[in-house]
Amino acid sequence: MSLAVPLPYFYRLVAPVGHRELAGLEFKALTGGDAPPVPRWNERDDSASPPRLAWAGAGVDVGRSAYVSECCRLLAAADTLEELLRASEKLAMRMERFRIRARKELQVHAPDSQDIECALADTISGSPDLSHPVVELVAWGHPDGWLLGELVSRTHGGWRGHEQRPFQYSSALPPRIARAMVNLVTAPGDRLIDPCCGSGTALVEAGYMGMEPFGWEINRNVAEQCAVNLCHHGQAAWMIVGDGRTARGSWDGAVLDLPYGITNDRIEDVCAGLVEHALEVARLVAVVTVDEIDGLIDTGRVEMLGAASIYKNSLHRRVYWMRSKPG
Repeated sequence: MSLAVPLPYFYRLVAPVGHRELAGLEFKALTGGDAPPVPRWNERDDSASPPRLAWAGAGVDVGRSAYVSECCRLLAAADTLEELLRASEKLAMRMERFRIRARKELQVHAPDSQDIECALADTISGSPDLSHPVVELVAWGHPDGWLLGELVSRTHGGWRGHEQRPFQYSSALPPRIARAMVNLVTAPGDRLIDPCCGSGTALVEAGYMGMEPFGWEINRNVAEQCAVNLCHHGQAAWMIVGDGRTARGSWDGAVLDLPYGITNDRIEDVCAGLVEHALEVARLVAVVTVDEIDGLIDTGRVEMLGAASIYKNSLHRRVYWMRSKPG
């Protein structure tokens, strides 16, 4: 069989062109596994390119994910659809109230999805339920072969629509990127700090996902606008008007969208202080910037867990995922 099956759970990563490196970091944070390598940004496929396949040793809830679409437990794998049907029949599965969804990547030539679903259903004993299934199976046609899995979890896409809010800035972090960054450093129930929260994008995403968000904003007008945005989305956060470098306490994770133009000496000092302080008060830190931050961190004290470039039109952002080294 040409399709490698290294681990018992497979995942679909769905990310726009220019976001795939960040999708890989989020996948690693959620599952502990490594996503497939991403080609250079100027060598990537167009926006119609298919989703990516990733494997992990555990099945996890991807409901809050920004880029991980589905998690499935592998049931069968084969080179061709015909072989997959025979493998499914050999499993002698009996299920009540099941549904099958078939998906094909663009390069795969196969019958219509509905025909594939019917053919697979014929290999299973029991009764289907297309409206309210108890068990959902996923058949996936990949250029290297076919997979059949039992759905473990699916993203809710909860970040969609969060761009709509009373106060918005053209330079504000998009909700999908903010959600992925929050997932890099916290899980539901954790405490998250954004020491430079602006209009509150990361705070809104953290609140939706069940984290306890804390925001610092030095500009009172912007802080008030952040509070209005939080209320607009029905979320709550601890809000402090002040310099994020003065935050005192301990948090599980920190997200930080640095001001643009770090080459300015004054701004560079502010940014260096924000990053250094975030690493002091939080276990994990995710930083996004349009500038390089090599000069802002002490590489001897910081463990870099990953980095990702994000491209959209002419804007190039860079996400750094890090933590302080012990001692």
